[in-house]
Amino acid sequence: MLTVRQSANSVAVVGVACSGATNHVPLGRLTPPLARRLGALIDFDGLLTGHPTGGDGAGNEAVLARARALASALAGGVTEVSYDTCGEGRWFRHVGDVEFLEAWLHHPDFHLIK
Repeated sequence: MLTVRQSANSVAVVGVACSGATNHVPLGRLTPPLARRLGALIDFDGLLTGHPTGGDGAGNEAVLARARALASALAGGVTEVSYDTCGEGRWFRHVGDVEFLEAWLHHPDFHLIK
């Protein structure tokens, strides 16, 4: 699911009720024109991470390091936004611009967050 945010009070949610690249890629391609038209940012509803490589841990620090490395390697603008996790601490989600989404669409690990 992708959430297109024009302002704090104006949100368009673009989603599909199916998994996999067959569904994620068309949804990802549908979103940039909508975001451009609205002058909006895209909320990715979580952290975008590449697939773990050999030796990568699965803990929060390893996931966060992978997410930060991926985000810094792609074109466009992206920000980590923190949020409370039901009393278990804080975690992050990515919010990016159209250029960032388009770069992510071309990345070999492209996927949407469920």
